[in-house]
Formats: sequence, structure tokens, C-alpha cells
Amino acid sequence: MVSLSFAEEVFVIDVEGMTCEMCQIAVKRAISQINGVKRLLTSLNNTIAVVIAQDGTKEDLLLKAISNTGNYKGTVIGKTRF
Repeated sequence: MVSLSFAEEVFVIDVEGMTCEMCQIAVKRAISQINGVKRLLTSLNNTIAVVIAQDGTKEDLLLKAISNTGNYKGTVIGKTRF
């Protein structure tokens, strides 16, 4: 039997309220502070953040960081491991 070990998780988060470049910077800054975040991409046009993190990173910490930043609400719309 083959055992799979996942090293990273990918979260796609819809960020309600991210409407300008300053919002985008604030959201990026907040998410990047979370322990385990390896890479982060945001799209202002699509109002999403794509977070690549170590396996075991808690999505509730990512969402809390977003909501604590300002008038933003994050919703995970996709999640996978690789």
C-alpha cells in the first residue's frame, strides 16, 4: 500500500470588501503574518486570496486575520492539498 504525505494546503478565499489596492495590501499583510503561510496571491478583480500554507494551517486563523484587518469578510471557496 502506498502512503501519501501532504506537505502543503491551498486555500482559495473570497474576500468581501477588498475593493481597492490599499485593501489588497492590508489583506496580504494580515494573511502573511499567519504562521505556516508560504505563498500568497491576491486578485483585486476577482476579490480572492490564494494561500499556500504548510499542512495543518487552520483556515479559521486565515479568516480571522482577514476580518480583524478591517471591514472584510473571508469565505473559503476552495481547498486542496498537494
